Order: sequence, then structure tokens, then C-alpha cells
Amino acid sequence: MDKALRYMFWGYLFIFFRVHIGFDWLADPVGYYLICSGCFMLIDKYPHAKKAGIVAGLGIVISFPAIFVNLSAHYLGIWEVYSLALLVLKLIVAYFLFAVLKSIVNDYANQALINQTKSVYTFYIAIHLSVLMLMSFSMNIAEDQWITLTFMLTMGALVMDIMFLLLLAAIRQAQPRQTAHDYSV
Repeated sequence: MDKALRYMFWGYLFIFFRVHIGFDWLADPVGYYLICSGCFMLIDKYPHAKKAGIVAGLGIVISFPAIFVNLSAHYLGIWEVYSLALLVLKLIVAYFLFAVLKSIVNDYANQALINQTKSVYTFYIAIHLSVLMLMSFSMNIAEDQWITLTFMLTMGALVMDIMFLLLLAAIRQAQPRQTAHDYSV
């Protein structure tokens, strides 16, 4: 399970960061592949990890053009819609990953980790949905009116992405490690 959670962590890190110099050096399809691989490693114990793996597999295909197109440029036209679709995809993948993570922490019976997972999930989904909602209304309203709210929600989404990565690391560290058995008499 350690390897699966490590794959999910690195996969989400690839999706979270964009280093675009000619092309995206931390390619989203690689991140979705790592998440997909990590999820499929957990299917035996957590069957609903299959949904997260399938959506991440879909992300491999959908995010492929993002390797070559700088999505942070503001003059892209149709690529803005594509960028929004990638944000929605990231939110859907995170939703299914949270379902898997909730099952994992329930198996650990660590109440602090269960509470942390629930609170990160609640804030993550709420803030990211708010960002998506604001983006859909922002094209009809002058930027000056929404600049403070846009900045706060963008910073909130950034913080929640970091919190999600920290949660993945905490769950990975909290899992029971296999130890060498002493069979001496």
C-alpha cells in the first residue's frame, strides 16, 4: 500500500505543478498515470479505487495536449475552455481519491487521521467548486469587482492542494509497516 500511496502523491504533485518551458516538464498525463497505477494497486483491498483509476486513466488521454500548450497564457481562446475542463477533471479525480483515502483511514482506526481527512475533503471540494463557479461568472463581470474574491479563492485552492498532498503523505506514514518477524524460540 505504501507504493500505491507514493504513486498517488507523486501523481498529484505532477498535476499540481506546471513547469512550462517549451513544454510541460511535469506532464499531467504522467501524473494521471501514476494516480491510475496507484489506484489499481489498491483494487483488491478497496474495490472502489477502480473508479478513481478509471477517471485518472481518462485524465491521461484528456490532459495530453496540455504538455505542449502553455495553458497559463490569457489569449488562448478555446484553450481556456480546455483549461477549465482540466480543472474539473482534477476535481473529479480528487473526489474519487478522497473516497479511497477515507476507506484507508477508517481501516487504520486513527481518529485524528479520520478527522483530518474529512476536514480536508470538505474544504477542498468547497473551495474548488467555488473557484469553478467564480470562473463561470467572471467572464460577465468586470475584473475590478471580483479581484479580491478571486485572489482569496485562488489562494484557498492553492492551500487546499498543498493540504491534499500533506494528507497523502500523512496517510502513507501512518500505515502499519511490515516488520521482520522473529521466529526464534
